[in-house]
Amino acid sequence: MGMALAGLLGPIVGGVAVALTTYWTTRPKARAEARKLEAEADRTRAETTKILSEVEGRRPSVAPQDTTPKGWDVSGSVPEDYEVGLDFEVFSVGRASAFIRSRHENPASYASLVQSIKADDYQGTRLQMTAQVKARNVVGWAGIWMRVDDAHERTIAFDNMSSPDRRIAGTVGWRGYSVTLDIPPNGAYISFGAVLQRTGQIWVDDVRLDVVDDSVPVTDIVSNLPRRPVNLDFENGTH
Repeated sequence: MGMALAGLLGPIVGGVAVALTTYWTTRPKARAEARKLEAEADRTRAETTKILSEVEGRRPSVAPQDTTPKGWDVSGSVPEDYEVGLDFEVFSVGRASAFIRSRHENPASYASLVQSIKADDYQGTRLQMTAQVKARNVVGWAGIWMRVDDAHERTIAFDNMSSPDRRIAGTVGWRGYSVTLDIPPNGAYISFGAVLQRTGQIWVDDVRLDVVDDSVPVTDIVSNLPRRPVNLDFENGTH
């Protein structure tokens, strides 16, 4: 999805830059307007960067931490702004849970606990990730997530619970959450984990990956996008 957005937004930024150059050289008296276009291009670039950073990218910055649970990694725009580790006092089942917490009051975008596996054993199935999550003072949002990439590292299925009706926020006791994706035959890699955006702390426990039948609906952000645009004349009211 990140690559697709880059492909879509890149020409927009480039188009603004070309228009700016042409306008500047052919209309010397319109420099004020040109400066306005340049500022608009800068805003577009900033928005592009923000969108791509908040979607789980192909190669996010990874910060090794001695406290990271075995088998897992930590990713994010600036993962050093967060602490990840094991908690042997707060857990849902067993003897420990994993946690993500912000280190200060103004951390960069997000941090994610992530694990990646080959998709071979799940191709052609419907896969559900479940986990127990507890949250404390989350300002922003948190959730569990799963993504499927093909062999060219293109996202073909993705869900991170980011929609307002599903995200975790504030202080919440232990609850079960799930994301469900169809794993296409061309799926090569499955990545999954938990994400915290901005301040607060979450605990994650009892993560599971289970093949489910078609009675379980998918939560895929990619496949649930509409095939065609709607209400382009804005005459069909609101939600």
